[in-house]
Amino acid sequence: MRLRLICQILALLMGFLPLAASVAHAASDIPTLQMDPALNAMLPDDIRASGVLTVATDAHYPPCEFFAEDGKTIIGFEPDVWTAIAQKLGLKVEASSIDFGGIIPGVQSKRTDAAFACLSDRPEREEVVTFINFWYGAAAIYAVEANSKITEDPLSLCGLKTAVQTGIDFGDMVRNIFSKHCVANGKPPIEVSEFPAASQVLLALYSNRIDFALSDAAAVDDIQKQATQPIKVIESPLLPKIYLGAIVDKSNTKLAEAMLAALKAVYAEGVYDKIVDKWNLHLLKLAEPGINLASTRPIKTPE
Repeated sequence: MRLRLICQILALLMGFLPLAASVAHAASDIPTLQMDPALNAMLPDDIRASGVLTVATDAHYPPCEFFAEDGKTIIGFEPDVWTAIAQKLGLKVEASSIDFGGIIPGVQSKRTDAAFACLSDRPEREEVVTFINFWYGAAAIYAVEANSKITEDPLSLCGLKTAVQTGIDFGDMVRNIFSKHCVANGKPPIEVSEFPAASQVLLALYSNRIDFALSDAAAVDDIQKQATQPIKVIESPLLPKIYLGAIVDKSNTKLAEAMLAALKAVYAEGVYDKIVDKWNLHLLKLAEPGINLASTRPIKTPE
């Protein structure tokens, strides 16, 4: 896999990462879209009557979503997408940042209408929420530059230590793809630890308590510039591509269908491409949005 861009890797650096490099993206203008009455009519009655779409996110993952320099405004790739969707639907967005672990339960309990948080679409998640997919996540491995043990050969990871933030998919990826590959080739599995905070994963890496970290999506250049010591990014043929998207409660089919229809209009008017250009996420753009693509349009898992 030749995808070098990383997104959730930034989650591991957020305790130390100034926003200046990413905030520069915010200067790019995205056109305001006109409300489409037909799309507005697709909305559930309560949302259409209120004129508000409540959105939950975890605004600590640039370029997915993060706080601007004022510490209040949520900006990023996904906020630009949710704004465009809301404009087509004739809605105002009320977004709030919460802990990542509360995102899916908050949608399930209807405390919020929708959520955008670099969420990876998995069949088991589709059992409780509906995904509206509009981009990809692409995984990569990173380690401190001085670590010569790790190469592009997946077997170089066998028997090493890694850590992930609790609630993120990367632990399953290590166990179900990389460790299985190790065991199948007579090598020891990878030891995986979990920490509640992303910054703790980074500290474990820099203190040599772990050998590498795994993450997905978009901004390795910014990470390397801001890191407290040099890091390297390692590509691997086992790294999967995954669907990312927004979620709504599984029972709220009207909202899911309305958001997908609005998203298709955003694509048709060229605004999706402008948002991708703004955040330099060309390698992660999804040509055609859809619902629950992990099960309806599955991507073959590398072996």
